[in-house]
Amino acid sequence: MKRENDSSAILKNPFVDQGMLEGREEDVAEMIKHETSPFKKTSRDEILAEFREMGVTDNVFSSVPTNTLARLLENIKTAATEQRYPKVHSGSPGSPPILSTVDKKILKALLSSTGGVSSLTLSKELDIPLSTVQRRRKRLEANLLEMSYTLKVERFGWRTATLFISTRNGMTAAVGKEILSLSDGVKSVNRILGENSADLMVEIIFRNNAELLNMVEKMKSINGVGNVFWIELIEPMGKNTDFAERVIESD
Repeated sequence: MKRENDSSAILKNPFVDQGMLEGREEDVAEMIKHETSPFKKTSRDEILAEFREMGVTDNVFSSVPTNTLARLLENIKTAATEQRYPKVHSGSPGSPPILSTVDKKILKALLSSTGGVSSLTLSKELDIPLSTVQRRRKRLEANLLEMSYTLKVERFGWRTATLFISTRNGMTAAVGKEILSLSDGVKSVNRILGENSADLMVEIIFRNNAELLNMVEKMKSINGVGNVFWIELIEPMGKNTDFAERVIESD
């Protein structure tokens, strides 16, 4: 049988979870084409022996390549294990999510890559079935990860600054809403709590010192504003992803 038909045989096989492979026909075909497998090499006889123990007869896989059989076997094993952890969830609001070992591996890899890595690459690097990576990645990104594009305003000649604002007479919410409507130079407004007297943290963009001072004066003039002070980012000094390891592995 021609190699081009091998992927179709896998996709139509009754022992393959079709929901897992939906929309991934090209990935399956690509892996078969290049004879690549993210799993440990095992002899065909050993693989078929495990399938026989599951009650699957050998002739079902007569035209399927060995490396593809290995992936299918691993997929079935993983699916059986995952029944204990069907989805990322919390026992109650505010409680930490329940993560399996596979969840943690994928989550750490995504954080290290800043999201710019394909599921096929993760599958090979982590030795986890592609369908599992796709399923878990979608769930983790929906529940535990924040992803967004950030415009590099400095490339356009703009600068950024963070303003800390204290408010009076319980007017924090009202002041925050007014600042948001103040101008298109306001990126975000956040309510904060800390040891200083600031109640709001405001991120702004501006082109020169005159614009910065003008925006600061406008905010000072808002009813309910007490004090305003600001800081400007001068130079990024790097990021530390070690905190993610501590959070993910914490009980």
